[in-house]
Amino acid sequence: MLMRVLETGMFHTNCYMVGDEKAGECVLFDPGASISKLKAFIDENGMKVKYIVLTHAHFDHVMAAPAIQEYTGAQLLIHEKDALLLSPENPEANRRNYLREVISKGDVRDYEYKMPRVDRMLSDGDTFEVGELTFTVLNTPGHTAGSCTFICGDVMISGDTLFKDACGRWDMTSGSEDDMMHSLCRLHDLEGDYRVFSGHGAPTTLEAERQNNFYMRTALTKCGKK
Repeated sequence: MLMRVLETGMFHTNCYMVGDEKAGECVLFDPGASISKLKAFIDENGMKVKYIVLTHAHFDHVMAAPAIQEYTGAQLLIHEKDALLLSPENPEANRRNYLREVISKGDVRDYEYKMPRVDRMLSDGDTFEVGELTFTVLNTPGHTAGSCTFICGDVMISGDTLFKDACGRWDMTSGSEDDMMHSLCRLHDLEGDYRVFSGHGAPTTLEAERQNNFYMRTALTKCGKK
């Protein structure tokens, strides 16, 4: 399995490339910004991008998606509940208003939102394949209603649900503290260990978060598991 990461944009969003080297195909998770960097990233790795997958609909995970769709011809996948937030009629939902307030420099200075084309809407339990790799969709709401975690082998792409020693905020549109607590409990209760790759920050492991993550321990208490 090929696993590569590129940090993009002013919010340092992690874009992940996960691919089957034998098949020469990959999936690109969360192409948030930095279009030219992303194109170079794709070219340097020599993989055909079969899918662009959004862990959720917030702008810092979405901005470059339309350009990368056009560049690669890849299909874009997102959970059905967050697909609604991509609409230009919902600027607050994916925080575009906030973006306009804070931008002063960088590769998104002249940013104007363009809605990506959604080719497939995902639901909990769905799977998709790249070469011989199979990805399983877990709907892990809390940060947004349609936030998802993706599992392939021992790799977990957790978006803004689970971070090293932290979790995603739940005080934005369609976020929910109760949902986040239940999602963290669900991840905690998965069998085995995983390498966890989050939407921001350093990688970790699920076992390390079981042991050390204050929010995950709090979630277990609130879910009556502790």
